[in-house]
Amino acid sequence: MVAAGCCASTAVAAGKTYTLDADFALGVLDGVNYDAPNSDQLQLNAIGTTFPVAWIANAGEDTVSKFDTILNKEIARYRTWFGPAGQPGHFGHLGNAYSGAAPSRTAVDINGNAYVLNRHFSQGSNSAGVVLKILAEGFIDRNGNGVMDTSFDANDDGIIDVSEMLPMADTNGNGIIDDDEIQDERIAWVKRVPDGIGAPLRPTGTLGRAMCIGTDGNLWVGLFNDRTYYKISSADGSTIAGPVSTQPTVGEPNAGSWTPYGCLIDASGTLWSASLGSTLGKITNTQSNTGPYTVASFGGMSNYGIALGNGKVYLGSGNRQFDPATNTHSAIPNMTVGSSGIVVDGGGNIIAGSSTVRKVAPDGALLWQASLQAGGSSSVGIQVDANNDVLQIGFTSAGRIQKYRGTDGAPLGVFPVGNMPYTYSDATGLVARNVTNPTGTWTVVYDSGSGGTAWDNINWNDLTPPDTAVQVSYRTAETEAGLALMNYQLTGKGDTLASSGRFIQVQSRLNGNEQGNTPILFDLTIAAVDAGCDVNDDGATDSTDVALVRAAVGQTVQAGDVRDQDANGVITVNDARLCALKCSLPRCAIAP
Repeated sequence: MVAAGCCASTAVAAGKTYTLDADFALGVLDGVNYDAPNSDQLQLNAIGTTFPVAWIANAGEDTVSKFDTILNKEIARYRTWFGPAGQPGHFGHLGNAYSGAAPSRTAVDINGNAYVLNRHFSQGSNSAGVVLKILAEGFIDRNGNGVMDTSFDANDDGIIDVSEMLPMADTNGNGIIDDDEIQDERIAWVKRVPDGIGAPLRPTGTLGRAMCIGTDGNLWVGLFNDRTYYKISSADGSTIAGPVSTQPTVGEPNAGSWTPYGCLIDASGTLWSASLGSTLGKITNTQSNTGPYTVASFGGMSNYGIALGNGKVYLGSGNRQFDPATNTHSAIPNMTVGSSGIVVDGGGNIIAGSSTVRKVAPDGALLWQASLQAGGSSSVGIQVDANNDVLQIGFTSAGRIQKYRGTDGAPLGVFPVGNMPYTYSDATGLVARNVTNPTGTWTVVYDSGSGGTAWDNINWNDLTPPDTAVQVSYRTAETEAGLALMNYQLTGKGDTLASSGRFIQVQSRLNGNEQGNTPILFDLTIAAVDAGCDVNDDGATDSTDVALVRAAVGQTVQAGDVRDQDANGVITVNDARLCALKCSLPRCAIAP
């Protein structure tokens, strides 16, 4: 006799194919579309976008703000050095952006993870530059409590106060942020550059003043006073290569060595560097871990910030544009405003302005000009968000972001962040996602309807022109909320997943090439392990199981009931027929 309730214990096979516009609409499109005439498929957007988050380095208080550009509010803040006051190792320099650890550069990878670079005018043992990685998703459960201990806006007032940040203390007094001293579990690692293993340590005060993400996802960090760059791992912060001198290679254009002061890397793997002088720097072959790296420099261009787009390099301060095809430069037409930072939006338009902001088209046509908003302040950094709106980072003790509508420059408000916000690097990931490694994603959650569903594979059909790719990753959990706490895992077409959970979240990443070609995703199918029709859980599908299905004909059942072979919620004769087709013994004999 079969015990009551046994018959719903095993989940029926679940699966879903996404191929039509209506299917793709079930997921979240980020930088991809199924627009006509290219319907019923996914491709990259013609106008780039990025994550709805800006990472603002607060140089006067050694923190970094996570600013939601949709809600227009700060949603988290992380310490980049020991604090608050009273914690061992804390160094107070509130209002002074050029003392202590003083973070200034941030970068965002194509997964949304943020990297923050401390300059270290003082503090720290052999801390020429210190980089932190902050996870976009998941956490490092250092205390083993199964809970993500991290900063968040507990009172939902749009700004993070001291009580909403986790402290950090130099408990052993060695002047280094050790892993066991990190309390915020979104912080994946903290490393000095160089790390003393891949290359010898350099003294505090050498000043880490440049950081950018390469085509391979690793980072390049420049030390201002040493006139050198180092390549470091995005996985753990270890030093991979360096020092790479900024003294040009023999036979290359040579305007002298330069002091790294901000950098970006294009799709060919070429690093372009500002210098806080009149020199533009260039390092090729950054995708290699061993070189050789070819170095060149070009003079006559006063610069501070740096931007890439339209096949050109744009420089703030002097408002110059450099053409790598001819190694020549000229003034950016109509960019007649004082500037420090500079940025190119998803449509290739150039934006700059320390007070008054101007936006010009790629051909130099003036699109709009906006005066500094009331309550705002002069800025160093300028950014573009996911909506291609403009964020002007007010460089002040008050800590302000001034926002302007991207289409016409209309003021959208002034919003608080931390003390002395700097940030004129790739703080939203726009460059990483649209220039360095053109990227868009489609993410979907599928509910199998049954706990413990064993997932079999994910398969898809795509078209990938040279140097483009479609990558698929997944994660599973018993609850939809639990998905965010799990890490994505890459999978190949039809590979066995060996993962279980009621919910599966699949992310398809499309990467374009330097020529602007896009891959195409035609369809994607998620398949669960076929549970067969083993109603009585004896390890075989036999005539007893078929009989149990027949006995239930007419019953309405819950999702996942193994007897409901066609998953329509009602047991019918058709379910019995489908069960018989799955018999695992000859002639559907009864299992011994």
